[in-house]
Amino acid sequence: MHIIRLQDCPPSTWKNGGGSTRQLLAYPPGASLDSFTYRVSVAEVDSDGPFSHFAGVDRSLAILAGDGLVLMKGAQLYATLRPGDAPLAFDGGLPLAGLRLAGKVRDFNVMTRQGLASHDCQSLQLAAGQHQLAVAPRTLLFVAQGETVLAGSAELGKQDALWLTEASTLTLHCSAQTTLLHTRFTLHQGQP
Repeated sequence: MHIIRLQDCPPSTWKNGGGSTRQLLAYPPGASLDSFTYRVSVAEVDSDGPFSHFAGVDRSLAILAGDGLVLMKGAQLYATLRPGDAPLAFDGGLPLAGLRLAGKVRDFNVMTRQGLASHDCQSLQLAAGQHQLAVAPRTLLFVAQGETVLAGSAELGKQDALWLTEASTLTLHCSAQTTLLHTRFTLHQGQP
């Protein structure tokens, strides 16, 4: 079990200057954008523009802050994403452009390389109180909204993450309505 604080992840500016990204997790450790098996990041989208092209990569995207994004495929509407919407799964090789509905947007991005790994990213809504959550190995829990306290462990604040490499049952204490982004990774046969 490992806590990842967003504030401890240094930002890197996009090549096109349209935003910045904080990488929360990458496998294998030290992997680049060309060599990751899976990767999780949070991005600040400062301007409209095309999505980076990731052929052979499956992606999931959720909006954390701002009014949201309209995704365009050429002249056609592909999807509209707003805070609180379920994560959108799509092919990273699609020629998509993102148009902000108004002002800056912060998003949560999961990527897995096809043939090496896959992922499932879901939004979990938890009411204030105590909850039992069974998690599989290679699961990331990200606090999209609210704050969660793990029994016997440190507090996870808004936009902090918990990385679990082993199967576990967690007791979560939520002080208020909380939205978790629950991402499970599966390595394909032959991957360490």
